[in-house]
Amino acid sequence: MIKTIKMTPMASALALALFAHGAQAQEESTTKPGTLETVVVTANKRVEKLENVPMAISVMSEQEIQRTNIREIEDVVALMPSLTLNSGTTAANNAIFMRGIGTVSVGIGVESDVAVIIDDIPIATQFQAFKDLADVARIEVLKGPQSTLFGKSAVAGAVNIVTKPLAGPMVYRASTYLTDDKEWRVNASMGGRINDEFAMRLYASKTRLPGTFHNLTDGKDVNGSGGKTFMAKLQWNPTENISVDLTPRYNAQDNTRGVTAVNGFFLRTGSLAAGNQVSTPIGLDNVYLNGNPLLPASTILKGINVNDPGNRNVRRDFPTGLISTDRGVGLKVSWTLPNDAQLMSITSYSKYLANDFRDQDFADVPTIAPSGQTVPTIDNNQFGTYDIRSKTQEIRYVSPDTGTFKYVAGLWVAHNEIYRHFIRGYCVAPVACNANSPSSPTNYYTDIYNTNKAVFGQASWEFLPTWTLTAGLRVNEEISGYHYKRNYFTDQLTVASFKPGPVGVDQFQSIGNSDVATTGKVSLQKQITPEWMVYSQVSTGYKGEAYDVTSGLKAVAAFPIRPETSQSFEIGTKANLFNNRMSVAATYYNSDFFNYQQNITYVLPNDPTIYSQLNSIPNIRTHGFEIDANALLAKDLTVNAALAFTLPTIEKWKNGPCYSDSTNVAVGGTKLAANGSIAGQNAACFPIVAGSTTGVQDLSGGVFPGTPKIKANIGANYDFLIPTMPFKGFVNLNVRYQSKYNTNINNDPFSVNKPYSITDLGFGIRDAQDKYKLSFRVNNLFDRFYIPNANSSGPSSFRAGPTATSPQVSASSWVPPRDVFRYFSVKLDVKY
Repeated sequence: MIKTIKMTPMASALALALFAHGAQAQEESTTKPGTLETVVVTANKRVEKLENVPMAISVMSEQEIQRTNIREIEDVVALMPSLTLNSGTTAANNAIFMRGIGTVSVGIGVESDVAVIIDDIPIATQFQAFKDLADVARIEVLKGPQSTLFGKSAVAGAVNIVTKPLAGPMVYRASTYLTDDKEWRVNASMGGRINDEFAMRLYASKTRLPGTFHNLTDGKDVNGSGGKTFMAKLQWNPTENISVDLTPRYNAQDNTRGVTAVNGFFLRTGSLAAGNQVSTPIGLDNVYLNGNPLLPASTILKGINVNDPGNRNVRRDFPTGLISTDRGVGLKVSWTLPNDAQLMSITSYSKYLANDFRDQDFADVPTIAPSGQTVPTIDNNQFGTYDIRSKTQEIRYVSPDTGTFKYVAGLWVAHNEIYRHFIRGYCVAPVACNANSPSSPTNYYTDIYNTNKAVFGQASWEFLPTWTLTAGLRVNEEISGYHYKRNYFTDQLTVASFKPGPVGVDQFQSIGNSDVATTGKVSLQKQITPEWMVYSQVSTGYKGEAYDVTSGLKAVAAFPIRPETSQSFEIGTKANLFNNRMSVAATYYNSDFFNYQQNITYVLPNDPTIYSQLNSIPNIRTHGFEIDANALLAKDLTVNAALAFTLPTIEKWKNGPCYSDSTNVAVGGTKLAANGSIAGQNAACFPIVAGSTTGVQDLSGGVFPGTPKIKANIGANYDFLIPTMPFKGFVNLNVRYQSKYNTNINNDPFSVNKPYSITDLGFGIRDAQDKYKLSFRVNNLFDRFYIPNANSSGPSSFRAGPTATSPQVSASSWVPPRDVFRYFSVKLDVKY
């Protein structure tokens, strides 16, 4: 575990303040008084003004990051209406969704739909982004397929994170942050030019959030996180036209999120197909785990109010979470040519190591009986390791910014290796065990590799005054494969003691798979006035072949899944009005995703078993519109607003999963109604065989889950003078809202989250030179309770009686967001 810092947070703050007092340099503002801040982006791999780029982009500035106390990617998602988050069993299973589309998978063989790039370097796997954000200057959310310039894992979009640059004189900063629920953060940085030849920037931070749930077993808090980060930027300018940047970084993270708390026991009665099904809350009495009379809920959940929606108490005797280290280095060499074009080489290497673990029975008592016995004496736990290694090399040529024809072209090579060891359940050799035993034991080693080579280019041509055509193309070749070996003996903890099962049953491999794909984009831009432009764009995306290397891998799934592709159309407008006192961007889009990679269910003829494997959903669609606006309403009053109206749908999927409802299957093998509707209700599933109570349903035309139809965010900041005082005051307000949404891909009508709105209030003072700033903030000002994910993975095998055939009890559970309960914070920033 990461050790807690020995100094108290207040002592750290004093030490950092003294450190920061060592110089008097100040940063110069580039914003013209009485206007909005000029926002630049690098979405086209060149620095451009946001309003000049014909693409839907939302930007979070450094000022907004500081004002709203952004710490992690989860905080960014909360404030960006186009983004949503799917929380998994640990941080390694989290996923970012863009415009309602993302990838949820517990295996390492599936890439994400949304790429995350930090200073021109994409991370190997998306879950590596779920850590402390460090020294960030801005965050660009690039919406829609970005495969042309950002590669194959940007099939739905990209999040481009830009850290603070090396510019100007040396500046020293320090910050400390405290909350009333015991979270603390400290950080310090120094950066700027040393002389004409050298510049440097150093950043260090440490954070800790104890947790939002309370473990009754040991009295400790869980669902917290903390970490420490060190970053450096070292720049050498051997000549006026050459710049060499070396950027080493290190992060260690200790994350106990993923612990779920039961917040509802329900017994479903009646028939959904007949329209009279109800879900009735029940208590702990006469409820048993797995219907085992030795495992009453009143014992394993003792002291927990299971029907409290905001229950924060859990019982665990094994940890849940992820401990990781992430280290790497980047090397960027830039040469400014005589014609002002730039030739760049960007090289990177990173190594990510992690240990993940989970209390799989969600209890603090044994729940597994050894083979041949009936009394539970064994806990059901799971744990594993990740070893992720990534190398990238890019050569990029950027033409001068002048003239009517501009372009960027490049070569790209990357190699990723991911190694995974995973153990779940209990089975000691040589006892006969298999995947159908009570603990579903498994022990497997797997590795995935992929090598990508690409050539890409994009050009914009102002072929007529006020008319610009932009076109881009990328040709990508991927060579990929995997190795997999498994047994069920969970006491074999190392490779030396591991003995895999037979080839074709427990050993698989698929190597040297080659896939060549071409993606592109075309946009047409019309500058109606110097301040107002409209555009239309068509783009395509591509994500490579995937592999189902999880605990349930079978021979029928030991092959690459087809690549996922996307095509998108959008029209938009951007305007900068009233002498740069107001900016507005609006976009309508329609995007289709084909062969969407997802774990799905399927059936075999005359087999009552529902199998699950990685496969493809034929067609997912998302469409909607987005609005971003910023305004300077008065000299010191700024307002920003963003709205996303998102409608993701399942266009075609014949064999989707059913939800847990024994009445939801037709009798005699006949479906009750077409397209899953009967008097406004979901119709019966297709039974696997006549009379079966399990089946699959046609989800074509259904809702793709996880994203609210409406998500909005409004913020305001006001600066004011304090008479007779040497300080300035400020106050800021932020309100975000999202409508209800379904959380389960099976379209279960009981898996719907309610709408909510959250209000945050901040205020404080700072000196006239902005050297010192003291901020106070109340998150969730009105203490509004909300549940972000009603179907977080939790206990699912309770029965209303002490037998395995007793009626099944549905147990809902949740993982709390950071601000589900009101909390207060204070922050001190020092800059010299």
